[in-house]
Formats: sequence, C-alpha cells, structure tokens
Amino acid sequence: MFPPPDRTPEFEYRLIKVLEHPVRIGFLKLLAERETLSSVEAKEELQKGDLPLSKVVYHVRVLDQFGLLEAAGRPDPDRGVPFRSTPTGQFALMALGHLPQEES
Repeated sequence: MFPPPDRTPEFEYRLIKVLEHPVRIGFLKLLAERETLSSVEAKEELQKGDLPLSKVVYHVRVLDQFGLLEAAGRPDPDRGVPFRSTPTGQFALMALGHLPQEES
C-alpha cells in the first residue's frame, strides 16, 4: 500500500522512541480518522486531565520533525496549523494497527 520508509536499525529505533508517548499515539490515531488535524482539535479530543495545549503542540512538532506529519494548509486563528499524515506517518499508523482512511 505505502512504501516502507528507510528501514535501517537507526530509523526503527527512533520510530519506536517517537511512538512511545501516549499523546503522539493519540494524535496519530485521531488523524487516522480524518484528513487533517490541528493541535487545538487534538487537545479537545485527547483531554487527558489538564493537558496543556503547549504539550500537544510539542508532541505534534516531534511527529512533524520525524516526518510522520506535514502541514496541510495555512494556520487558522482558532484552530492552528492543520496537519496530515505523510507516507511514513501512514506506515507508523499501520505499525500501530490502524489502517489508513480509505479514499472515496
């Protein structure tokens, strides 16, 4: 379906480390259900206690820097930057047991 990303042991180790955090996993799982997702939208749905927006933004930035996400448009003043999965992000979702959203 999607070509696997670089499968070196270093990549796989880094991918495991990136996917260890529950906020990152939660963001990717939410993103699997839609085309785009912003940090603000994710915070509203993740609501684990008093999860500050700054924490969600940080973890989204980590996913972006690792190449699992990419910006999908201009920032909205109320919602922030929308993100979508990259092929590497789709691979990570499949590794987590989530099939990508089917195209209509």
